[in-house]
This record gives sequence, structure tokens and C-alpha cells, in this order.
Amino acid sequence: MANFPLWHEGYLSAKKDRIVSNSRLLRAAIEAGLDSFIITKKFSNHKWRPLYIEDLLDLSLGDKRDMSSKVLADVVEALIGAAMLDDGIQKALKYLQIFLPEQEWRPLEICQASLFERVPDIDLSATLQPLEDLISYTFKKKALLIEAMTHASYKSGSQSLERLEFLGDAVLDYVVVNAMFQEAELSHVEMHHLRTSLVNADYLAFVSMEWSIDQTTIKLKPDTSDLDDNGLPKFKERIDKVSLPLWRFLRHGSPRLGAEQQATATRQVALRDSILEAFETGSHYPWALLARLKAQKFFSDMVESLLGAIWIDSGSFETCSAVVERMGILPYFRRILKDKVETLHPKEELGMLADTETVKYAISSRIGELDESREYVCTVFAGEAQIVEVDGGISSEEVETKAAEMAVKILKARKNNHDTNMDMGNEETAEDIEMED
Repeated sequence: MANFPLWHEGYLSAKKDRIVSNSRLLRAAIEAGLDSFIITKKFSNHKWRPLYIEDLLDLSLGDKRDMSSKVLADVVEALIGAAMLDDGIQKALKYLQIFLPEQEWRPLEICQASLFERVPDIDLSATLQPLEDLISYTFKKKALLIEAMTHASYKSGSQSLERLEFLGDAVLDYVVVNAMFQEAELSHVEMHHLRTSLVNADYLAFVSMEWSIDQTTIKLKPDTSDLDDNGLPKFKERIDKVSLPLWRFLRHGSPRLGAEQQATATRQVALRDSILEAFETGSHYPWALLARLKAQKFFSDMVESLLGAIWIDSGSFETCSAVVERMGILPYFRRILKDKVETLHPKEELGMLADTETVKYAISSRIGELDESREYVCTVFAGEAQIVEVDGGISSEEVETKAAEMAVKILKARKNNHDTNMDMGNEETAEDIEMED
């Protein structure tokens, strides 16, 4: 981002994807000769012996191993991760320079300073001032906060949040993954599921709707019980408190976007108690409930763009981590670990339960009976067998997730019944054997 300050998010994402693609990392592993160092066999001290000259000669004759390209790419990533844990980001950048020399990997503080210096000094508008109180951080460069809260539809001459969202996505990943390594010994599979549950767009959208600050407002209201000399009611002040969630600070110029904000806020009011109960006491991550919010991408983009702006302004991952803590993301992470909350997505779990059978989702839609809104129906098949049909979905994603949840429960119940019957059958066989004896 610092090397290409005029590139928009689309170009940056495309370049990043090429740099970190498996094909590029595979080539890096081969060029560095890493393939000869990768251990593919389990070490046994009973069978170990040192290599002799004839062993080395045999290897030099072209003895080859079958190894997937992903393993080679993963080793490059693993070495960069090991360097990071061993001696911080600077050492990781040195490894990146070795493996990916086509990109100049400058120290982060230099990149941050370059981005910071490009930001103009302007005053913060009154409408955005409460936002600094919400995040408990005061910006040195107020233009960063303005940019982080500006949608592309806002025609003001200032940049939109897209570049900062690109950066904030990486900052959030860093904070969450770093917390995983510091607080728990987790397998790579557990970390993958945890990370997905904490940085997905539906969850971040709910954060932007739930994370709020109370603001006092004064309204003038006519008082019919108190009239002036002309017989007209006098106006009296009424002090109210209004809650300002993060999403309300978004600057945009699209009536359609505004209508979508209100519609999503209405769904959030209806689902809020159920979602909060799942986060506070539930044993499973509320994938289907969050999907039912049907939140557009700009809701989650605001969370990430805000973190990107804070990192450029502060240059501190600790400051960003403190904001993620206040958002409630890290507290929920600790709750997941403490109470062993199941975070595996229902569609992934269903695929595992189906084993060798192919899972298919058949989606159809119809006009609802009570109103004119479109209602989605999902039928789940495992192979040729129908498992469940679920209706009442407000989007294809939501009804698929809900159907997967139902299918998981059904297949688990069938498996438990099967295991119970098998146990009963085994007990009867044992009794028969005793009688025969």
C-alpha cells in the first residue's frame, strides 16, 4: 500500500493475490532449494542411523519424492511465521525479501511514516467527533478518520474507505492470529475455524451495528398546558439519549444505500437478543442468525477501514488491538476458548458427516404469503437421499446455512441411534453367548 499510494483497492488486492498465490510460493520454495529439507517421514529413534556416503550417492542419482505443490508453498509460509515468532516482523520481512525478491519489503515503520505523511491536516466535522469517543482514540490526522467513514458514493472529493479497508483487513488478521498464538495451544484446524468466525463479514457487520455510543440530544416540543400571551403553546426543551452505532457514521450519497441501512437495522433489532444470547451463553457460533441479518459488505468494511486508519495514524498494533478489544471481538474469542464454543461452519460440518456422499443444496424461491417479500427454500441432499427441506429464508446464504444446521442435527441423531442400536445388539449377543456356555 505504501509502495503504490495511488492504486485503488482492486489493484492492490490483485497484486497481493499474485504475490501470495500458491504457484508463486511454490516457485519460491524450489528456487531456494527448500524441497530437499522437507521432512515427510515420521522420525523413529529405534530405526535411525546416520547417512553414509552411499546414501548420498544414491540421492545424487536423481532419487525423487512425490510432494504436493501446496506442501512446498506451505513451507514458505511456515518459515515466515517461524521468523515472526522468533524475532518479530523485521525478521519476517527479511525472509520475505529472500523468497519474494521482486517486491521491496521495507520496514513497517518506514511504510507507515510514508502513508502518514501523505495525509493532509484538516479539521474533523462535528458529526464525526463522537466517533473518537466511541473508539477511545484521538486521531492526529483527522482526515484518516474521515476517509475511513466515507463510502465511494459520497461525492466530496475525498478518497473513500476502500484502500483503508484493504489495510485494515490485514491489521485485523494480525491482531486475531497474534491473540491465538499468545493465549492458547491450538491446532492449525482450530485456528482456521476460529479465525473465520472472528473476521467474517457477517460478524463484523453485527459489530458495526452493536458497537455504539450514547449521545444526549435536546429537542423542542410544544407544551399545550403552557400558553403564551397569544394563546399559542410554549416550546420546552426535552432531553433525550440516542444510541449511535458505528454504521451511522458512514458518509454516503446513495438513497439506495440509506434504505439498505435502515432495512438491515430493522432486522438487527428483531434478531439482536437471539444473537447476543448465542454470543454470551450459546454452545455454537450463530452462523445462521448472522446470515439472516443479510448485511451488505459496507457494514463490515467500516470496521476494517477504521482499523487501517488507526494503524496509519498510530503506527501501533497495540493500539489497534485495544480497539479490537473494545469492539468485543477479543472478549468473544476468549469466551470461545473458555467455554469450548463450536465454531465450525454447518456446511463444513455437514460435508464431514456426509463422508463419501456428495452434499447438494437445491435453492428455490417464492413470494411470501404474508407480504410481497421473496422467501427462499433449501433442500439438502446427501448423495441421492434428501435430508431436510427448510423454508422461510430471506436470502440464499441464510437458508443454506440454516438447512445445513438442521441436516447436521438429523445426521448426528441418526448416527447416535445407530450406535445405540449397535451397542444393544452387542449386549444381546453377549447374553446369548453366556446362555450357550
